[in-house]
Order: sequence, then structure tokens, then C-alpha cells
Amino acid sequence: MSLPRPRSALARGLATVRTHGRALLGVAVVSVLGIVATAGFQLVAIHGLAPSQFGLLASFLALINVVSVGSAALRNSVAVGTASELLNTRQGVEVKKPRVDSTLVEALVLGVGAAAILAALSPVLADVLDSKVVAILFTAAAALPYFLFARAQGRLQGAGNSNAVVWWSTGAQLGQLVLALIAIALGFGAVGIVAVLLIVAVVGTLGASIQSKRLPAISSLRPFSRASSVVLLLTVAFAWLTNADVILVRSGASSDVAGAYAAAGVIVKTILIVPATLSLYLLPRFVGRRDDAGMTRFGVNLSLGITLTCGIALFLGVLLLGPWLISILYPGDYSQAAALLPWLALMWLPWAAAQSVLIRTTAAASYGGLAVLIGAVLAQWTLVSLVLPNVYVMMAVNGLVGLLALAGLFILHLRASRPAA
Repeated sequence: MSLPRPRSALARGLATVRTHGRALLGVAVVSVLGIVATAGFQLVAIHGLAPSQFGLLASFLALINVVSVGSAALRNSVAVGTASELLNTRQGVEVKKPRVDSTLVEALVLGVGAAAILAALSPVLADVLDSKVVAILFTAAAALPYFLFARAQGRLQGAGNSNAVVWWSTGAQLGQLVLALIAIALGFGAVGIVAVLLIVAVVGTLGASIQSKRLPAISSLRPFSRASSVVLLLTVAFAWLTNADVILVRSGASSDVAGAYAAAGVIVKTILIVPATLSLYLLPRFVGRRDDAGMTRFGVNLSLGITLTCGIALFLGVLLLGPWLISILYPGDYSQAAALLPWLALMWLPWAAAQSVLIRTTAAASYGGLAVLIGAVLAQWTLVSLVLPNVYVMMAVNGLVGLLALAGLFILHLRASRPAA
């Protein structure tokens, strides 16, 4: 009996693409459902609240978004730690078991700290926002569940269960939409919607924590270890890099230009969802197979290829349909936003590509990657401030900083994934 011939490298590559492609497609479909639910939540709030109430809600959401950046950083850190712990277990590495899971300590410290800061500032924030202190306290109360929810999701992600992570996120977004409809129908206003966010965060935390309870505690790392701190800082630095442009334009350009820029940015920044979704699947696999240079190169090339393809498609879409899209989403005089759309799509393309390479950098908890991002933060703030109020030159400069950040991260990836001599 003849032995079967070994498959060619091309056949193995195609089989790998099919395997990963099916998994990524499932994650992407559920993520799109979550995006639709989030958009629906915004539309319900816009149409169900008076302008003054919606402005107040937007202020509350801005505070929660700050918490969300920190919780997203924690989720990445926990995912990397969990994947590392499972890898040690598979390799038979013996580690001393501490009494407390380090990720639980990190979640409690960050969550309680964020809640305490918001609570302490509640009288000042209530005065600035012309709101009641109780509304700020609701926002503060949501901070701890947000971090605990992020910890549970990070444990699931680190174990390779990306479907559970995306379903919990999408379920939370759907829950917010349904409960927001009920809150508005009952006349609870902006404070009622903030209470909805708190309820959803608590329920999500309980459910995801129960599902992740079977996973091992992170015993090989101390709380806020070198690796977890680097991952936290990488995520926060990149979040700043992809949000600071709105702040800079707001402070350096006219209010009309800033409004048009922000409106166009909401549409174009959807490209960043692509590498964020890929990260749910690829991040734990990069950690779990850190010594497999071929798999690492394949994963980075796959994420770069998908992100660049989607980015080019977005550019062509807004180039052809930008004015029509703006007229549908933003009734009124937003013609300047339509003119900015194609240029913003080009500006965000290198940033989205950099985020796709950042998945690998985060998995490695790379000091070099952190140095690249800190350099990018300094360059972005300095150069963009110099060229404003010319928003077109600003977009070119910010895009160039993104290109340099991409180059730096990609060079680090190439050096780290070279085959051993």
C-alpha cells in the first residue's frame, strides 16, 4: 500500500486560510450585528431625547468612553496573560500558585480607582454638565463592572474563545438598545439610559465571569507585572493616537471645520473595527504559538491584507458615495464633511494597518512597540499643532505619522519573527 504524498506548502497554506477564514467570518458577522445595535442605540437616544437631554447623555457617554479605553487595555492584558498561562501549562512549566489571580487584583484596582475618581469629582462634574450628582454617581458605579467585564472577556479571549467574547459584547450592545427603548418610553431621560448602561455592565460581568470561571488563574505574573503594564500602556497609547485628532482639530480649527471633521470621522473610523475584530481571534494565537515564526508571519500578513483591502474599499466607497452618505446620516449643511471623507479615509489607512500589526506587538508585550507608540504620540501632538488650522495639511501630517508608526511596528515584527539560525 502506497503512502499518501505530503501536501505541498501551497495546499497547507490554503487549508490554513480556510480554517482561519471560517472562524474569522463568524466573529465578523456577530461583530457587525453589534455595530448595528450600537448605531441603533445612538439613533434611539437622538430621536427619543430632547436636544438638551441628548447633549447631557453625550457628556455621560464621554466619561464612560474614558473608562472603556482603560477596560479595553485590561482585556488585552488579561488575554495575553491567560494565553501565556495556558501555554506554560501545556509545556509543563511549574509556577508557584498565589492566593489571588493577578488579573482580578488589576481589575479591582483599576475599577475601584476609576469609580472613586469619578465619585470624588461628581459635584464638580454635575456643576459643569448642569446635571444632578446622582447621574454622575451612576456613571461612576458603572466603572467597576466595566473592568470586571473586561477581565472576564480577556480570560475567554486568552483561552481562544473569540466567539464567546464577541457574543458577550454584542449581547451587551443589544441589551443596551432594548433597555434604552424601554427607558425612553417610560420617560426616564438621560439618567435612565445611564442606569441602563450600569445594568447591562453588571449582567454582562456576571454572565461572562461564570463562563470563564473554569479557566486557570494567572499565577505566573504579579499584578501589574512588566508584561501586563506594557500591554496596558500599548492599548492606551494607541487609543490616544486614534482619538487625539478630534481634540486637536477642535482646539486648533474653527468650530464649523471641527464639526465637519468629527462628523466625517465617525464614518471613516469604522475601518478601525476591522483590526479590532481580528485581534479577538489572533491575539491569543500569537501568544500561544510565539515560537512559530511561520504562523506569526502568516497571521500578520493575513491581518494586514484584510485591513488594507477593507481600507481601500472604504476609500473608494466614500469617494463615490460620500455626499449621499453624509446627506442621509447628517441632514443639514454638512457639505464640508463630504469633502473631507476621502482624505480622512486615506489618513486612517496607515493607522488601521498599524493597528493590525499592533496585535503581534501586544502579544509580545514589546518594549520596542511601546517606544514606537510613545514617539508617535509626541510627533502627532507636535506636528499637528504646528500645521493647524489647515485641516487638509493636518490630515497629511497625521497620515504620515501613522505611516511611520506602521513602519516601526512592522520592522519590530520582522526582527522578532526571523527564523532561528
